[in-house]
Amino acid sequence: MEGVGAYWFEKWFNEDYLTLYRHRDMADANRQVALILSTLRPACTVRILDLGCGEGRHCEILHQHGLQVAGIDLSSTLIERGKSQFPHLNLAVGDMRHIEGNFDIILSLFTSFGYFDEDGENMAVLSSVSRALNPDGVYWLDYLNPVYVRADLRPETVREPEAGCRIVEKRRIEGDIVVKDILFQTETGDHRYQERVKLYDKERLTDMLKQVGLDQEASFGDYDGNRWSPGGPRTILCSRKSHE
Repeated sequence: MEGVGAYWFEKWFNEDYLTLYRHRDMADANRQVALILSTLRPACTVRILDLGCGEGRHCEILHQHGLQVAGIDLSSTLIERGKSQFPHLNLAVGDMRHIEGNFDIILSLFTSFGYFDEDGENMAVLSSVSRALNPDGVYWLDYLNPVYVRADLRPETVREPEAGCRIVEKRRIEGDIVVKDILFQTETGDHRYQERVKLYDKERLTDMLKQVGLDQEASFGDYDGNRWSPGGPRTILCSRKSHE
């Protein structure tokens, strides 16, 4: 399988990824950004980083609101696509474990956390976030809810998003990791990928954030801003960096 022997995300975030998640459009991104803006009410002078920004949809919306925003993503494919769509944005290839610069707000959206099997490497991401945040800065983590994932897991789905392309997704849970095997069947051949995300519950996430000096201030269970609940679809945590 492509990706075995290397981190799965080094192979996956390419043109096939864009095809699979084509339904994640600007309207979906607007819902997420609306909750962020209504909660944080950022001044136009704050510096915002979208960590794992993909094509930069969220960055573009924040930019339209007059905010200073930058985005980094490990995928050169997604960054180049973003630059072609939004040439005015500050998008760059970067590793979330080694954030460069200092920011007042850092965003991890659409489950762009928990990509490593080892807790230490996921903690390295949070440590990187904490170092890059200015004192009193805010980290916004939009993550899955393991209880919801376990209850709602669909073992297999098949769809044909366009002519000549059939996508088979098979899902399972291995211990505390949710795994998705993805098969693209096309006229030019088959492509295989895998997604792996560590399942951290809210209490564990809160403790991990606290370990790097980030104290939770608010939590939500969906993009409409409803209160977090054990069975809700998302775990959205807003944490603030304590004064050094």
